[in-house]
Amino acid sequence: MFSKKIAHLGLVGLAVAQGQLDAIPTGFNASRWAWVSNQNPLLAVIPGDFNRSGFDAPSAAKVSDSRVAAINEQINQTSFVAYDTRFFDIIGPDATVEQLQVLPFQIHEAPCYIPETSQLYFVEWGGPGGGENGGHDYQYLLDLKTNILSTVRTNPPTWNVHGCVYSKGRLHVVTDGGPHETGYLATIDPKTWERKTILNNHEEQPFISFNDLDMDPEGNYYLTDSLSGWGRDLHPYGVPTKPTVYFVNGTSLRIKTLMYLPDGNTNGIAVSPDGRSLYVADTGASLTKPYRRTEQGPRDLWAFDFATSKATGQKLPLLTNRRLLTRAIEYFYDGVRASRNGWIFGAGGEVVDVVDPESGWILGSIRVGGGGKEPVNLVFGENELWIVGKGGVWHVKNTSEKLAREW
Repeated sequence: MFSKKIAHLGLVGLAVAQGQLDAIPTGFNASRWAWVSNQNPLLAVIPGDFNRSGFDAPSAAKVSDSRVAAINEQINQTSFVAYDTRFFDIIGPDATVEQLQVLPFQIHEAPCYIPETSQLYFVEWGGPGGGENGGHDYQYLLDLKTNILSTVRTNPPTWNVHGCVYSKGRLHVVTDGGPHETGYLATIDPKTWERKTILNNHEEQPFISFNDLDMDPEGNYYLTDSLSGWGRDLHPYGVPTKPTVYFVNGTSLRIKTLMYLPDGNTNGIAVSPDGRSLYVADTGASLTKPYRRTEQGPRDLWAFDFATSKATGQKLPLLTNRRLLTRAIEYFYDGVRASRNGWIFGAGGEVVDVVDPESGWILGSIRVGGGGKEPVNLVFGENELWIVGKGGVWHVKNTSEKLAREW
């Protein structure tokens, strides 16, 4: 399933007496790439004093040894950090990271790539530009050919979009709800900007506030209902359930609870490209009302398999084989997406991590510059992806592997 092409590149460690990182493969730009491993004795056994918060990047650690400080500074100048040789193969030597839009350090979310018009749809979530709280009845539309950013409003207006997937000519969105609406699942026609709400309750019970969604090859929905929008007072309703993952049949709209997260919070969600596995980010380390963070809270990416019918062999809306895939190196994964070849891309902290779905190894990180710039969510093109978050919009182009799913 996964490529082995990088094996022949022959990585060789540099002398570490000068505080240097390991050597990168021939053909990769040393100004854009860092190779980090515990084969470097300065990183395996750090001399002197050192410490960092789980909400900070490793290269933001406070260290007393000048050689380790030099390594961290070198990492901070790069766009790609490899922890596993497979990451070089996935991203490739020609990939670059470019910031397309510089926006206020507000959360930007719900990116959808519209290939027919070469446009990127996304939102500013959780408050007005630079503000703390507030609602939005508009979304952003970025022309990827001209880099011109504009705002759009649907008919009727759509409040507080939080997640988006583009499929078969439609934007499929979930919202936190608004001043007079509970959270709902809807479709938007990007040609007319007409919105159609298709689900706003579970057996006449309102949702908490939807966070994100994904779809499988059959057009079924997987929705995360979280505390995040409620925690920002984006609607006046209470909390009817614990954070929950829902399955919605794309044809009948029949809905089923897949799982609760009683001690955490639901956030990013992704379906594997074969539709047989589900990945869910638990971001319970971020607490609400009052907002605060705790390093002892969940920052985990969970994997599940779907059960199959004994009679027909068909996939069932029932999760089995729950397993902790990985914990984010820094902060937690907000947006989560699975690429064509099955790699999991998780946006959180200062990076987008790439995770092996079988072993849970974090293969490498895509950086957008640090300094408070934080990826929140992402969307794939063919050999490219777009990242939205605190600080704006970034474009990663010319990846070696095709990333967009085939369906």
